[in-house]
Amino acid sequence: MSEAGIHLFIGFKGLSLDEELKDFIRQFRPGGVVLFKRNIEGREQLKELVAGAQSLARAQLGRPLLFAIDQEGGSVQRLAPHFNALPSAQSMSEEGPESVCRWAEVCADDLRQIGVQIDFAPVLDIVADPKTHFMTSRSFGSTSEQVSKLGTIWIETLQAKGISATAKHFPGLGRASLDPHHFAPVISDEGDRDFDLDLLTFAAAVKAGVHCMMTSHAVYRSVDPEFPATFSREICRLRLRDRMGFKGVLFADDLDMAAIGQNYSPGDAVRLGLACSIDFFLLCQKSENIEPMYRALSDRLQNESSLQSLHRESVQRIEKLRYFHESGI
Repeated sequence: MSEAGIHLFIGFKGLSLDEELKDFIRQFRPGGVVLFKRNIEGREQLKELVAGAQSLARAQLGRPLLFAIDQEGGSVQRLAPHFNALPSAQSMSEEGPESVCRWAEVCADDLRQIGVQIDFAPVLDIVADPKTHFMTSRSFGSTSEQVSKLGTIWIETLQAKGISATAKHFPGLGRASLDPHHFAPVISDEGDRDFDLDLLTFAAAVKAGVHCMMTSHAVYRSVDPEFPATFSREICRLRLRDRMGFKGVLFADDLDMAAIGQNYSPGDAVRLGLACSIDFFLLCQKSENIEPMYRALSDRLQNESSLQSLHRESVQRIEKLRYFHESGI
């Protein structure tokens, strides 16, 4: 299926439009590319890289790519030191709403200059105990009210300046004790009431018109004891799409993380992900995983009719996001 690759959002290792990236674009026809520090040497270099990849994509695919980056601030920002260094979400929160608005504007201006359309921020996880949690500096606070207010400011400011925001990590990592980069966290001590409280920040993001969301790889036992949120129909399709009314683009957090990569085959990831309305599968760190995922997408979409309508619905959401950036609205 020629457009199966549109669901791929890939990372690469180079600083330029080298042969590896050219091959990725031509062979796997991805929907987008995610940038990391390893891809950035300076402003002009990065602008040239993005422009060159877009030119190749338009010629080879007949459509542009979407470019995204993690530019939260603090410990998670890929553009520094070549661009403006952003304070952490925790620091912005301590300074107040005006600080969040000001730094969101700075972030949006930098991303627009280099042609990156999507920021993988804000983090909307509520960290109740900031002393020991691995997400402390990345969170806006310890209450749903505070995180909702400041997250909404980041979203609305960023998108008013033409950059799509991404609310993460749905439905919340604040109660997780393990980092899904390295483990498969299971959140088993919360009931439905606690789970619903964690959703309030994401409901605020939907109300603010956030363009994108990114899933958590944690398992929320009170809601779905079998699957992580990324592959849970109950969490992604029923709670996020149907109940909360999110109609934007849904990213699966990096499938190369241990929580997913060590537990699910590419074929299972495709079947489960599309079934619960994932639009983009992130493959950030291990380039050798891109081809198996592409083949799994192609095979599943060609042979499983139940996934074909889900694919078409997903493509419509992706096209709507792309139209926002192409039309400049």
